[in-house]
Amino acid sequence: MPTAVLKLHGTFRHDRHGRRIDGDGLDHKRPACPQWLIRHHENADAELARREAKGLWDRLAPQLYQSGLLVDMFRELFAMLCDSWGRYRLACVRCDEAGMTTAGSKGSPVRSPWVAIRSECYKQAIELASKFGLSPADLAGVRAVEKPTSDNQKSRFFKRDGA
Repeated sequence: MPTAVLKLHGTFRHDRHGRRIDGDGLDHKRPACPQWLIRHHENADAELARREAKGLWDRLAPQLYQSGLLVDMFRELFAMLCDSWGRYRLACVRCDEAGMTTAGSKGSPVRSPWVAIRSECYKQAIELASKFGLSPADLAGVRAVEKPTSDNQKSRFFKRDGA
């Protein structure tokens, strides 16, 4: 139940509801995609990572916004998730192309640097994805930012028959 409704009912308890984010002070507009995800790059690796990151933004931002999990205040955090995803996908492509190993200084096979990059970007993406509830287990632990209710919505909620 929204915090505002709990307060109006007199059932708001600070020990239970005090840590909620009060959505009244937040800008609830849909965040715009950052320019660095839109601007094309000359470098092929940077462009591949950008395309993957922008694709994730385009796919998830509308759904997260609709569910109340993405507001303008969280734009940079979500952009970091998209960036980590883009770099993860780049590393996956490079591992597929060049293989998981490369020749070391003495000619023996060693792990490709792209494997380490892929692993690090994967960890970053998973950690950031959890902030937005992007797995079934994580979804149970996130709370949407409550959009402020207007006086008109409150009056409809508390409207009495015959009043």
